[in-house]
Amino acid sequence: MAVENIGAKKYALQKTYLIGLLAGPLLLCPTVLLAQETDAGGVIATLEVGQRFQYIEEDGFSGSSSDEGLRSLTSVAFSVSSETHSQYLAFNLSTGIAQNLTNGGSTEFESTRASLDYRISNRSTELTFGGFYLRDEVDDLAFDTSLEDDAITTGAGQREVFNLTTGLTVGRESPITGSLRHVFEKSEYSDTTDPSLNDSLTQRVEGRLSFEVSPNLEASVFGSFSTVDEQGAGATDRETSRIGIGATYEVTPSTTLTGEIAYSTEDSRGTVVDETDGLNYAFSLAHARPNGEVSLRFSEDDTLNGKRRQLTAGRSYQLRRGEFSFSLGATKTDGFSPQPIANVQLDYQIDRNSTFEVSLQQSGGIDGGNNEVINTRLDMSYARELTSLSQISAGLALVEENVLNAGGVDRRSVRFNVSHAYQLARQWDLVSGFSHSSVREDAQPTRKRNTVFLGIQKSFSYRP
Repeated sequence: MAVENIGAKKYALQKTYLIGLLAGPLLLCPTVLLAQETDAGGVIATLEVGQRFQYIEEDGFSGSSSDEGLRSLTSVAFSVSSETHSQYLAFNLSTGIAQNLTNGGSTEFESTRASLDYRISNRSTELTFGGFYLRDEVDDLAFDTSLEDDAITTGAGQREVFNLTTGLTVGRESPITGSLRHVFEKSEYSDTTDPSLNDSLTQRVEGRLSFEVSPNLEASVFGSFSTVDEQGAGATDRETSRIGIGATYEVTPSTTLTGEIAYSTEDSRGTVVDETDGLNYAFSLAHARPNGEVSLRFSEDDTLNGKRRQLTAGRSYQLRRGEFSFSLGATKTDGFSPQPIANVQLDYQIDRNSTFEVSLQQSGGIDGGNNEVINTRLDMSYARELTSLSQISAGLALVEENVLNAGGVDRRSVRFNVSHAYQLARQWDLVSGFSHSSVREDAQPTRKRNTVFLGIQKSFSYRP
Protein backbone atom coordinates (compact mmCIF):
# COMPACT_ATOMS: atom_id res chain seq x y z
CA MET A 1 0.00 0.00 0.00
CA ALA A 2 1.21 3.53 -0.70
CA VAL A 3 2.44 5.95 1.95
CA GLU A 4 -0.23 6.86 4.51
CA ASN A 5 -2.21 9.93 3.53
CA ILE A 6 -0.94 12.54 5.99
CA GLY A 7 -3.36 15.08 4.53
CA ALA A 8 -6.45 13.18 5.70
CA LYS A 9 -7.42 15.84 8.25
CA LYS A 10 -7.19 18.50 5.57
CA TYR A 11 -9.89 16.74 3.53
CA ALA A 12 -12.10 15.37 6.32
CA LEU A 13 -14.30 18.47 6.61
CA GLN A 14 -14.44 18.86 2.84
CA LYS A 15 -15.51 15.21 2.33
CA THR A 16 -18.24 15.47 4.99
CA TYR A 17 -19.62 18.66 3.46
CA LEU A 18 -19.46 17.35 -0.10
CA ILE A 19 -21.18 14.02 0.56
CA GLY A 20 -23.82 15.77 2.66
CA LEU A 21 -24.47 18.27 -0.12
CA LEU A 22 -24.91 15.50 -2.69
CA ALA A 23 -26.86 12.99 -0.65
CA GLY A 24 -29.00 15.20 1.60
CA PRO A 25 -31.72 16.30 -0.83
CA LEU A 26 -31.95 12.81 -2.32
CA LEU A 27 -32.45 11.10 1.03
CA LEU A 28 -35.61 13.16 1.52
CA CYS A 29 -37.23 11.18 -1.29
CA PRO A 30 -40.02 9.01 0.18
CA THR A 31 -39.62 5.35 -0.55
CA VAL A 32 -43.22 5.15 -1.73
CA LEU A 33 -42.02 6.71 -5.00
CA LEU A 34 -40.35 3.41 -5.82
CA ALA A 35 -43.56 1.42 -5.71
CA GLN A 36 -43.72 -1.23 -8.37
CA GLU A 37 -46.03 -1.09 -11.38
CA THR A 38 -48.31 -4.04 -12.13
CA ASP A 39 -47.78 -4.10 -15.88
CA ALA A 40 -47.19 -7.52 -17.38
CA GLY A 41 -43.76 -7.94 -18.90
CA GLY A 42 -41.75 -10.47 -20.81
CA VAL A 43 -38.91 -12.81 -19.94
CA ILE A 44 -36.37 -14.11 -22.42
CA ALA A 45 -33.53 -16.55 -21.76
CA THR A 46 -30.70 -17.43 -24.13
CA LEU A 47 -28.05 -20.16 -23.99
CA GLU A 48 -25.12 -20.23 -26.40
CA VAL A 49 -22.70 -23.15 -26.60
CA GLY A 50 -19.72 -23.70 -28.85
CA GLN A 51 -16.74 -25.94 -29.43
CA ARG A 52 -13.64 -24.75 -31.27
CA PHE A 53 -10.23 -26.09 -32.12
CA GLN A 54 -7.54 -23.44 -32.33
CA TYR A 55 -4.00 -23.48 -33.60
CA ILE A 56 -1.90 -20.71 -32.02
CA GLU A 57 1.52 -19.34 -32.90
CA GLU A 58 3.15 -16.95 -30.46
CA ASP A 59 6.21 -14.75 -30.15
CA GLY A 60 7.33 -12.95 -27.00
CA PHE A 61 5.38 -15.12 -24.53
CA SER A 62 6.94 -17.49 -22.03
CA GLY A 63 6.09 -19.84 -19.18
CA SER A 64 2.47 -20.10 -18.05
CA SER A 65 1.45 -17.18 -20.28
CA SER A 66 2.11 -19.20 -23.45
CA ASP A 67 -0.76 -20.99 -25.23
CA GLU A 68 1.14 -22.01 -28.37
CA GLY A 69 0.02 -25.15 -30.20
CA LEU A 70 -3.30 -26.90 -30.74
CA ARG A 71 -6.04 -26.01 -28.25
CA SER A 72 -9.58 -27.05 -27.50
CA LEU A 73 -11.95 -24.28 -26.39
CA THR A 74 -15.48 -24.90 -25.12
CA SER A 75 -17.54 -21.74 -24.70
CA VAL A 76 -20.76 -21.29 -22.74
CA ALA A 77 -22.84 -18.12 -22.44
CA PHE A 78 -26.16 -17.71 -20.60
CA SER A 79 -28.36 -14.63 -20.38
CA VAL A 80 -31.82 -13.91 -19.00
CA SER A 81 -33.72 -10.63 -18.98
CA SER A 82 -37.11 -9.40 -17.87
CA GLU A 83 -38.70 -6.04 -18.60
CA THR A 84 -41.96 -4.37 -17.60
CA HIS A 85 -43.14 -0.79 -17.81
CA SER A 86 -41.37 0.07 -14.55
CA GLN A 87 -38.64 -2.54 -14.07
CA TYR A 88 -35.76 -4.10 -15.94
CA LEU A 89 -33.58 -7.01 -14.86
CA ALA A 90 -30.77 -8.67 -16.82
CA PHE A 91 -28.19 -11.30 -15.90
CA ASN A 92 -25.34 -12.50 -18.13
CA LEU A 93 -22.71 -15.19 -17.57
CA SER A 94 -20.07 -16.44 -20.00
CA THR A 95 -16.82 -18.38 -19.82
CA GLY A 96 -14.48 -20.52 -21.86
CA ILE A 97 -12.96 -23.88 -20.90
CA ALA A 98 -9.60 -24.32 -22.62
CA GLN A 99 -7.09 -27.14 -22.81
CA ASN A 100 -3.80 -27.22 -24.69
CA LEU A 101 -3.69 -30.46 -26.69
CA THR A 102 -0.06 -30.06 -27.76
CA ASN A 103 1.66 -30.01 -24.39
CA GLY A 104 -1.10 -31.72 -22.39
CA GLY A 105 -1.68 -28.70 -20.18
CA SER A 106 -4.34 -28.62 -17.50
CA THR A 107 -7.89 -27.46 -18.18
CA GLU A 108 -8.48 -23.82 -17.25
CA PHE A 109 -11.19 -21.19 -17.46
CA GLU A 110 -10.65 -18.10 -19.59
CA SER A 111 -12.56 -14.91 -20.41
CA THR A 112 -14.97 -15.36 -17.50
CA ARG A 113 -17.58 -12.61 -17.23
CA ALA A 114 -20.76 -12.13 -15.20
CA SER A 115 -23.02 -9.09 -14.94
CA LEU A 116 -26.26 -8.08 -13.26
CA ASP A 117 -28.31 -4.96 -14.06
CA TYR A 118 -31.50 -3.84 -12.34
CA ARG A 119 -33.64 -0.74 -12.82
CA ILE A 120 -36.93 0.31 -11.23
CA SER A 121 -38.63 3.59 -12.04
CA ASN A 122 -41.81 5.60 -12.19
CA ARG A 123 -42.55 9.05 -13.59
CA SER A 124 -40.48 10.88 -10.97
CA THR A 125 -37.87 8.45 -9.62
CA GLU A 126 -35.42 5.89 -10.93
CA LEU A 127 -33.21 3.53 -8.93
CA THR A 128 -30.47 1.55 -10.68
CA PHE A 129 -28.12 -1.17 -9.53
CA GLY A 130 -25.42 -2.86 -11.55
CA GLY A 131 -22.48 -5.11 -10.98
CA PHE A 132 -20.04 -7.19 -12.94
CA TYR A 133 -17.20 -9.62 -12.44
CA LEU A 134 -14.58 -10.43 -15.04
CA ARG A 135 -11.35 -12.36 -15.27
CA ASP A 136 -9.26 -12.24 -18.42
CA GLU A 137 -5.80 -11.65 -19.84
CA VAL A 138 -4.36 -8.24 -18.95
CA ASP A 139 -3.60 -7.56 -22.62
CA ASP A 140 -7.19 -8.35 -23.65
CA LEU A 141 -8.74 -6.08 -20.98
CA ALA A 142 -6.85 -3.11 -22.42
CA PHE A 143 -9.69 -2.98 -24.97
CA ASP A 144 -12.46 -3.04 -22.33
CA THR A 145 -14.08 0.38 -21.79
CA SER A 146 -16.46 -0.72 -19.00
CA LEU A 147 -13.80 -0.40 -16.28
CA GLU A 148 -13.80 2.57 -13.92
CA ASP A 149 -10.05 2.80 -14.48
CA ASP A 150 -9.81 4.12 -18.05
CA ALA A 151 -5.99 3.82 -18.21
CA ILE A 152 -4.55 1.63 -20.96
CA THR A 153 -2.96 -1.27 -19.06
CA THR A 154 -0.99 -4.06 -20.75
CA GLY A 155 1.16 -6.93 -19.52
CA ALA A 156 1.42 -10.70 -19.30
CA GLY A 157 -0.82 -12.33 -16.70
CA GLN A 158 -4.43 -12.27 -15.51
CA ARG A 159 -6.60 -9.43 -14.25
CA GLU A 160 -9.67 -9.88 -12.05
CA VAL A 161 -12.19 -7.04 -11.62
CA PHE A 162 -15.25 -6.73 -9.37
CA ASN A 163 -17.53 -3.71 -9.82
CA LEU A 164 -20.70 -2.48 -8.08
CA THR A 165 -22.56 0.65 -9.21
CA THR A 166 -25.71 2.18 -7.71
CA GLY A 167 -27.63 5.24 -8.83
CA LEU A 168 -30.68 7.25 -7.82
CA THR A 169 -32.51 9.96 -9.77
CA VAL A 170 -35.44 11.94 -8.33
CA GLY A 171 -37.68 14.58 -9.85
CA ARG A 172 -37.23 13.33 -13.41
CA GLU A 173 -40.22 15.33 -14.69
CA SER A 174 -40.12 18.20 -12.19
CA PRO A 175 -38.32 21.59 -12.23
CA ILE A 176 -35.78 20.27 -9.71
CA THR A 177 -33.93 17.04 -10.54
CA GLY A 178 -31.34 15.29 -8.38
CA SER A 179 -29.04 12.37 -9.13
CA LEU A 180 -26.57 10.42 -7.03
CA ARG A 181 -24.18 7.67 -8.16
CA HIS A 182 -21.71 5.48 -6.27
CA VAL A 183 -19.09 3.18 -7.80
CA PHE A 184 -17.02 0.50 -6.08
CA GLU A 185 -14.38 -1.34 -8.11
CA LYS A 186 -11.68 -3.78 -7.02
CA SER A 187 -8.93 -4.91 -9.38
CA GLU A 188 -6.36 -7.68 -8.75
CA TYR A 189 -3.53 -9.11 -10.87
CA SER A 190 -2.12 -12.64 -10.87
CA ASP A 191 0.44 -14.75 -12.79
CA THR A 192 2.49 -11.65 -13.59
CA THR A 193 6.00 -10.48 -12.74
CA ASP A 194 5.42 -6.87 -13.82
CA PRO A 195 5.97 -4.71 -10.69
CA SER A 196 3.95 -1.83 -12.17
CA LEU A 197 0.70 -3.86 -12.11
CA ASN A 198 -0.67 -3.06 -8.65
CA ASP A 199 -3.91 -4.25 -7.09
CA SER A 200 -6.29 -1.36 -6.48
CA LEU A 201 -9.56 -0.40 -4.80
CA THR A 202 -11.49 2.51 -6.33
CA GLN A 203 -14.53 4.28 -4.89
CA ARG A 204 -16.34 7.24 -6.40
CA VAL A 205 -19.45 9.20 -5.41
CA GLU A 206 -20.89 11.89 -7.63
CA GLY A 207 -24.09 13.87 -7.67
CA ARG A 208 -25.89 16.72 -9.37
CA LEU A 209 -28.90 18.96 -8.66
CA SER A 210 -30.49 20.67 -11.66
CA PHE A 211 -32.97 23.57 -11.53
CA GLU A 212 -35.21 24.68 -14.39
CA VAL A 213 -35.02 28.44 -13.87
CA SER A 214 -37.01 29.25 -17.01
CA PRO A 215 -38.09 27.43 -20.19
CA ASN A 216 -34.73 28.25 -21.81
CA LEU A 217 -32.39 28.26 -18.78
CA GLU A 218 -31.27 25.38 -16.55
CA ALA A 219 -28.81 25.73 -13.66
CA SER A 220 -27.04 22.99 -11.73
CA VAL A 221 -24.75 22.33 -8.79
CA PHE A 222 -22.57 19.22 -8.87
CA GLY A 223 -19.78 17.49 -7.02
CA SER A 224 -17.73 14.32 -6.85
CA PHE A 225 -15.27 12.60 -4.54
CA SER A 226 -13.09 9.59 -5.38
CA THR A 227 -10.30 7.54 -3.83
CA VAL A 228 -7.89 5.00 -5.31
CA ASP A 229 -5.99 2.76 -2.89
CA GLU A 230 -3.20 0.71 -4.48
CA GLN A 231 -1.20 -2.17 -3.01
CA GLY A 232 2.17 -3.31 -4.29
CA ALA A 233 5.65 -2.04 -5.07
CA GLY A 234 5.59 1.62 -6.07
CA ALA A 235 1.87 1.91 -5.31
CA THR A 236 0.22 5.32 -5.43
CA ASP A 237 -2.88 6.35 -3.48
CA ARG A 238 -5.09 9.08 -4.94
CA GLU A 239 -7.82 11.32 -3.55
CA THR A 240 -9.78 13.68 -5.78
CA SER A 241 -12.69 16.01 -5.08
CA ARG A 242 -14.62 18.44 -7.25
CA ILE A 243 -17.52 20.84 -6.63
CA GLY A 244 -19.00 23.36 -9.01
CA ILE A 245 -21.93 25.03 -10.74
CA GLY A 246 -23.15 24.98 -14.32
CA ALA A 247 -25.82 26.35 -16.62
CA THR A 248 -27.38 25.58 -19.99
CA TYR A 249 -28.99 28.45 -21.90
CA GLU A 250 -31.04 28.12 -25.06
CA VAL A 251 -30.02 31.26 -26.95
CA THR A 252 -32.34 30.45 -29.85
CA PRO A 253 -34.41 27.35 -30.65
CA SER A 254 -31.39 26.03 -32.59
CA THR A 255 -28.46 27.35 -30.50
CA THR A 256 -27.48 26.22 -27.00
CA LEU A 257 -24.72 27.57 -24.75
CA THR A 258 -23.40 25.47 -21.84
CA GLY A 259 -20.89 26.46 -19.17
CA GLU A 260 -19.43 24.96 -16.00
CA ILE A 261 -16.97 26.16 -13.37
CA ALA A 262 -15.64 23.97 -10.56
CA TYR A 263 -13.06 23.90 -7.79
CA SER A 264 -11.04 20.68 -7.56
CA THR A 265 -8.36 19.17 -5.36
CA GLU A 266 -6.13 16.19 -6.12
CA ASP A 267 -3.75 14.39 -3.77
CA SER A 268 -1.35 11.70 -5.06
CA ARG A 269 0.82 9.91 -2.49
CA GLY A 270 3.33 7.21 -3.40
CA THR A 271 7.09 7.33 -3.79
CA VAL A 272 6.52 11.01 -4.63
CA VAL A 273 3.87 13.24 -3.06
CA ASP A 274 1.94 15.54 -5.42
CA GLU A 275 -0.89 17.90 -4.53
CA THR A 276 -2.83 20.44 -6.53
CA ASP A 277 -6.00 22.49 -6.31
CA GLY A 278 -7.55 25.10 -8.55
CA LEU A 279 -10.40 26.17 -10.78
CA ASN A 280 -11.66 24.22 -13.77
CA TYR A 281 -14.07 25.50 -16.37
CA ALA A 282 -15.63 24.42 -19.65
CA PHE A 283 -17.77 26.19 -22.24
CA SER A 284 -19.51 24.71 -25.26
CA LEU A 285 -21.71 26.04 -28.05
CA ALA A 286 -24.01 23.83 -30.14
CA HIS A 287 -25.97 24.91 -33.20
CA ALA A 288 -28.53 22.62 -34.81
CA ARG A 289 -28.48 22.20 -38.58
CA PRO A 290 -31.11 20.57 -40.83
CA ASN A 291 -29.05 17.36 -41.00
CA GLY A 292 -27.07 17.44 -37.76
CA GLU A 293 -25.23 19.80 -35.43
CA VAL A 294 -22.17 22.07 -35.29
CA SER A 295 -20.33 22.34 -31.95
CA LEU A 296 -17.42 24.19 -30.35
CA ARG A 297 -15.93 23.40 -26.94
CA PHE A 298 -13.14 24.83 -24.76
CA SER A 299 -12.06 23.54 -21.35
CA GLU A 300 -9.33 24.16 -18.79
CA ASP A 301 -8.59 21.63 -16.03
CA ASP A 302 -6.18 21.80 -13.11
CA THR A 303 -4.04 18.62 -13.05
CA LEU A 304 -0.98 17.34 -11.19
CA ASN A 305 1.10 18.29 -14.25
CA GLY A 306 -0.33 21.81 -14.54
CA LYS A 307 -3.20 23.43 -16.41
CA ARG A 308 -4.55 21.38 -19.33
CA ARG A 309 -6.41 23.37 -22.00
CA GLN A 310 -8.37 21.75 -24.78
CA LEU A 311 -10.20 23.22 -27.78
CA THR A 312 -12.31 21.16 -30.22
CA ALA A 313 -14.74 21.87 -33.04
CA GLY A 314 -17.17 19.25 -34.27
CA ARG A 315 -19.90 18.41 -36.76
CA SER A 316 -22.52 15.67 -36.82
CA TYR A 317 -24.58 14.43 -39.76
CA GLN A 318 -27.77 12.42 -40.07
CA LEU A 319 -27.18 10.29 -43.15
CA ARG A 320 -29.77 8.42 -45.17
CA ARG A 321 -28.25 5.11 -44.07
CA GLY A 322 -26.62 6.02 -40.78
CA GLU A 323 -24.95 8.65 -38.63
CA PHE A 324 -21.57 10.38 -38.80
CA SER A 325 -19.91 12.75 -36.34
CA PHE A 326 -16.40 14.08 -35.79
CA SER A 327 -14.46 16.65 -33.81
CA LEU A 328 -10.95 18.00 -34.31
CA GLY A 329 -8.85 20.05 -31.93
CA ALA A 330 -5.78 20.26 -29.73
CA THR A 331 -4.83 19.79 -26.09
CA LYS A 332 -2.02 21.64 -24.28
CA THR A 333 -0.70 21.05 -20.75
CA ASP A 334 1.75 23.42 -19.06
CA GLY A 335 5.31 22.33 -19.83
CA PHE A 336 4.32 20.14 -22.79
CA SER A 337 3.89 20.88 -26.48
CA PRO A 338 0.38 21.03 -28.00
CA GLN A 339 -1.03 17.70 -29.18
CA PRO A 340 -3.69 17.21 -31.89
CA ILE A 341 -6.73 15.13 -30.94
CA ALA A 342 -9.60 13.74 -33.00
CA ASN A 343 -12.86 11.93 -32.33
CA VAL A 344 -14.86 10.14 -35.02
CA GLN A 345 -18.04 8.06 -34.93
CA LEU A 346 -19.59 6.40 -37.99
CA ASP A 347 -22.49 3.93 -38.08
CA TYR A 348 -23.33 3.17 -41.69
CA GLN A 349 -25.40 0.58 -43.50
CA ILE A 350 -23.66 0.10 -46.84
CA ASP A 351 -26.56 -1.84 -48.32
CA ARG A 352 -29.30 -4.16 -47.09
CA ASN A 353 -26.74 -6.92 -46.39
CA SER A 354 -23.70 -5.12 -44.92
CA THR A 355 -22.79 -2.63 -42.21
CA PHE A 356 -19.65 -0.66 -41.35
CA GLU A 357 -18.78 1.04 -38.05
CA VAL A 358 -15.84 3.23 -36.98
CA SER A 359 -15.10 4.76 -33.57
CA LEU A 360 -12.02 6.88 -32.79
CA GLN A 361 -11.49 8.51 -29.40
CA GLN A 362 -8.49 10.59 -28.29
CA SER A 363 -8.04 12.45 -25.02
CA GLY A 364 -5.39 13.84 -22.72
CA GLY A 365 -4.89 12.37 -19.27
CA ILE A 366 -2.53 11.21 -16.52
CA ASP A 367 -1.35 7.61 -16.08
CA GLY A 368 -0.64 5.73 -12.85
CA GLY A 369 2.85 7.25 -12.63
CA ASN A 370 1.50 10.82 -12.94
CA ASN A 371 2.84 11.11 -16.49
CA GLU A 372 1.02 13.23 -19.07
CA VAL A 373 -0.42 10.96 -21.78
CA ILE A 374 -2.53 11.01 -24.92
CA ASN A 375 -4.83 7.98 -25.04
CA THR A 376 -6.16 6.68 -28.36
CA ARG A 377 -8.88 4.08 -28.91
CA LEU A 378 -9.85 2.95 -32.42
CA ASP A 379 -12.52 0.36 -33.30
CA MET A 380 -13.57 -0.68 -36.80
CA SER A 381 -16.00 -3.43 -37.76
CA TYR A 382 -17.56 -4.76 -40.95
CA ALA A 383 -20.25 -7.40 -41.37
CA ARG A 384 -21.87 -8.78 -44.51
CA GLU A 385 -24.53 -11.40 -45.12
CA LEU A 386 -23.24 -13.40 -48.08
CA THR A 387 -26.29 -15.65 -48.45
CA SER A 388 -29.27 -16.59 -46.34
CA LEU A 389 -27.06 -19.21 -44.67
CA SER A 390 -23.65 -17.55 -44.38
CA GLN A 391 -22.07 -14.30 -43.27
CA ILE A 392 -18.60 -12.82 -42.86
CA SER A 393 -17.35 -10.28 -40.34
CA ALA A 394 -14.08 -8.48 -39.64
CA GLY A 395 -12.84 -6.16 -36.94
CA LEU A 396 -9.83 -4.05 -36.03
CA ALA A 397 -9.15 -2.57 -32.59
CA LEU A 398 -6.24 -0.41 -31.44
CA VAL A 399 -5.42 1.16 -28.08
CA GLU A 400 -2.39 3.37 -27.59
CA GLU A 401 -0.91 5.32 -24.70
CA ASN A 402 1.54 8.01 -25.80
CA VAL A 403 3.55 9.30 -22.81
CA LEU A 404 4.66 12.92 -23.24
CA ASN A 405 7.15 12.94 -20.35
CA ALA A 406 10.78 12.30 -21.27
CA GLY A 407 11.69 8.66 -20.71
CA GLY A 408 8.07 7.55 -20.54
CA VAL A 409 7.01 4.09 -21.75
CA ASP A 410 4.60 4.15 -24.71
CA ARG A 411 2.16 1.25 -25.16
CA ARG A 412 0.23 0.03 -28.18
CA SER A 413 -2.08 -2.98 -28.56
CA VAL A 414 -3.60 -4.07 -31.87
CA ARG A 415 -6.19 -6.77 -32.46
CA PHE A 416 -7.53 -7.93 -35.84
CA ASN A 417 -9.97 -10.72 -36.60
CA VAL A 418 -11.96 -12.08 -39.52
CA SER A 419 -14.53 -14.87 -39.27
CA HIS A 420 -17.07 -16.75 -41.36
CA ALA A 421 -20.23 -18.48 -40.17
CA TYR A 422 -22.30 -20.99 -42.13
CA GLN A 423 -25.62 -22.35 -40.91
CA LEU A 424 -25.81 -26.14 -40.85
CA ALA A 425 -28.78 -28.38 -40.13
CA ARG A 426 -30.86 -27.75 -36.98
CA GLN A 427 -29.49 -24.18 -36.80
CA TRP A 428 -25.98 -25.19 -35.83
CA ASP A 429 -23.34 -22.81 -37.19
CA LEU A 430 -19.98 -23.83 -38.60
CA VAL A 431 -17.52 -21.05 -37.72
CA SER A 432 -13.97 -20.47 -38.89
CA GLY A 433 -11.58 -17.58 -38.84
CA PHE A 434 -8.26 -15.96 -38.09
CA SER A 435 -7.15 -13.47 -35.45
CA HIS A 436 -3.95 -11.54 -34.81
CA SER A 437 -2.93 -9.56 -31.74
CA SER A 438 0.23 -7.70 -30.84
CA VAL A 439 1.36 -5.69 -27.82
CA ARG A 440 4.28 -3.29 -28.02
CA GLU A 441 5.92 -1.50 -25.10
CA ASP A 442 9.06 0.60 -25.24
CA ALA A 443 12.22 -1.33 -24.28
CA GLN A 444 10.26 -4.61 -24.19
CA PRO A 445 9.96 -7.42 -26.78
CA THR A 446 6.74 -7.25 -28.78
CA ARG A 447 4.21 -9.95 -27.89
CA LYS A 448 2.44 -11.41 -30.93
CA ARG A 449 -0.22 -14.09 -31.26
CA ASN A 450 -1.78 -15.58 -34.42
CA THR A 451 -4.78 -17.88 -34.12
CA VAL A 452 -6.63 -20.01 -36.68
CA PHE A 453 -9.84 -21.66 -35.51
CA LEU A 454 -12.62 -23.98 -36.67
CA GLY A 455 -15.68 -24.99 -34.69
CA ILE A 456 -19.43 -25.21 -34.28
CA GLN A 457 -21.86 -23.19 -32.17
CA LYS A 458 -25.57 -22.98 -31.44
CA SER A 459 -27.90 -20.58 -29.69
CA PHE A 460 -31.05 -21.61 -27.79
CA SER A 461 -33.74 -19.09 -26.84
CA TYR A 462 -36.75 -19.43 -24.56
CA ARG A 463 -39.57 -16.95 -24.11
CA PRO A 464 -42.67 -18.05 -22.17
